[in-house]
Parts: sequence; structure tokens; C-alpha cells
Amino acid sequence: MKINRIITIIMILLQKEKISAKALADKFAVSLRTIYRDIEVIENAGIPIITFRGSYGGISILKDYKINKGLFTKDDVIILLKGLNLLSSPILNENEKSTTLEKIKCLLTQQEFNQVGDDVGKLAIDLSPWFSKENINNKIAIIKMALQEQLLLSFNYMKIKNEKVLRTVEPYKLLFKERQWYLQGYCLAKKDFRIFKLSNMSDINKTEIKFIRKSVPDMFAGFKSNMQQKIFKIKLLIDHSILERVLDYCTEKDIEKLNDAQYLVNFDFIDDDYSYGILMSFGSGCICLEPEHVRKEIIQRSEKLIQCYYNL
Repeated sequence: MKINRIITIIMILLQKEKISAKALADKFAVSLRTIYRDIEVIENAGIPIITFRGSYGGISILKDYKINKGLFTKDDVIILLKGLNLLSSPILNENEKSTTLEKIKCLLTQQEFNQVGDDVGKLAIDLSPWFSKENINNKIAIIKMALQEQLLLSFNYMKIKNEKVLRTVEPYKLLFKERQWYLQGYCLAKKDFRIFKLSNMSDINKTEIKFIRKSVPDMFAGFKSNMQQKIFKIKLLIDHSILERVLDYCTEKDIEKLNDAQYLVNFDFIDDDYSYGILMSFGSGCICLEPEHVRKEIIQRSEKLIQCYYNL
């Protein structure tokens, strides 16, 4: 959009001593004529622009002109820069990230920015999936537009028993939690707020129907309360080879080293398919010592799995 381009040009000019019109045109993939029109708009807004002719010419803002930095301290700006550089997510595409970085950088002097540069690259958070990246990105892009424009979303949703149902919802929030993306929305069919897993959504469409926002409840309040009541401890004997994987689900205080090859683990557990799937994914490196009913259930599930292969 034109206004975003103009704001970004202002921020670039505040950060750089001088930049050519061609460099700006290349950056935004527009014509020189468009850039000159943008510069005229900036001048008309009262920002003092200076142009230099010749082979070493360019465009700059009057050296003594400063934007009001009172809203942010240097530490505030450093935190913003680190946060943007840390985050790699389908929510924030590289163009949006680059544009925002340009705007924030101008709030630091070049010397201050150089000092921050080393720290910025030392940490990273990547919320993008290892596989099916394009699929999840496409879903998020559609949902983002519906969220921004406050439009109803329609999609097919795969329920627990592999039943596919059509849902129309008012979208309110996207959340990434424990390897999964979720959408919180008000379901028109259920007349209540629901949580939808993006991996179970298909044929997502942004409608042209606007909705009036409702008061949004805590996204997982009911779920957390329900899960806390269901959690209990089980005792596992694990091989050292899967210790790293087990640490994805518990802390070191739950683990006792027996010898160089084995560990005893007090593991949070819920009697459902998801939790049994986690235990069985550990394979022969994990044995459930107690309670007995969990151990018996694992045996039954394992025998059923083996029988499926024998029946081929």
C-alpha cells in the first residue's frame, strides 16, 4: 500500500544519511516517477527533504530533523529488534518483517544499532513446521485476512471419529502451542466459542460476511481445568537413549538416574489416545512400571498393532 511505502521511506531516510531514488525504486519494485511522487507527499507533510544532484546525489532528510523518540527508550528499541529477529513464523512474512525492522532501526543511532547487531543473531525461534510448510502457510494467510477484515470463515473440519463437518466461524485468535497451530472462533453451528486445530481444517474460505466482535473468553481456560483434573503420575523405566525425547514432556526433577543405562521417570499422564501414543512412540526404550492398568493397556495396543501386520 502507498501509505506503508511512504512511512517506510521516511524511516529509511531518518536512518540513512543519503539514498538514491533508484535504490528506493528497486527496493519497493516501483518506478522512479512513483518514488518522486512519494517524496513530494513527504515534503508536503512538513518533513524537510534535501535532494543532491549528480553521480553521488540522492535524497535525505535535513540532518537536524528528528522524530519524537520519547515513546521508546534505547532498551525498548533493542527489545523490539531482538524480538523481530528471533521470530520466524508463518504469521510474519519476510517483507513485513523487513519493513518493520527498517522503521524500528531509525530509533537508534548507527553506533547503537551496531552494538545490538551481535546479540540479535544469537537466538532464534522458528515456529514454521519441518514438513507441509506450504500447506500451513496457506491456511494461516487466509485466516489472517479474515481476522484483519473481520469476516466469517468457512471450512471443513475433521472431528475425532474422522467425521468431516462444515463449519462457519467468527475468527478471533491464532495460537501456536506445543507443535500445533490453533484457531479460536465463535462457531455459528454450536453458538459458542470453540478451538479448531489447523491441521484438521481443510477447504478454508474467507467469506464476504462481516461480523460484530464478541467478548472473547480465555482460549484454553476450560481445557486446562479439565486436563488438570485428569492428570496423574505414572512411573517409567527408560533407556538412556531416549532421555532427550522424554525431556520434551517433563523436567529433570521428575527423573532419577539409576545407572549409566537407565533412568526412573515420574511422568504426567492422561488416559487418552494422545498420551498412549506418546508412550508407544518411545518404543522398547520405555517400560511402564506402574500403574498396572496403563501397562496392560499398552500391551493390548501393542498386540493389536502387531496383529495388523500379521494380517497383511
